[in-house]
Amino acid sequence: MHLCGHHKQERRAMPPKVKRRLQQRLLPIAALEITATTIVVADVLRAKSFRHGHRLGWLLLAFVQPFGPWLYFMFGQER
Repeated sequence: MHLCGHHKQERRAMPPKVKRRLQQRLLPIAALEITATTIVVADVLRAKSFRHGHRLGWLLLAFVQPFGPWLYFMFGQER
């Protein structure tokens, strides 16, 4: 029995067409993020120095999606 009068709402399954379309739109974004993270980790492990910050900080930030890898490219990567 609910004291506040709210009824439990049923979760409806997403229609297959909508689910497929959503997956098709998210897949390229996910691929881009995975690629960027992989590049950042490889670059951080090889780098001798950084413009700002330290190796451990950039390694941790690389896994903060979606902004971590892009912040490294803008502020950490030695050019």
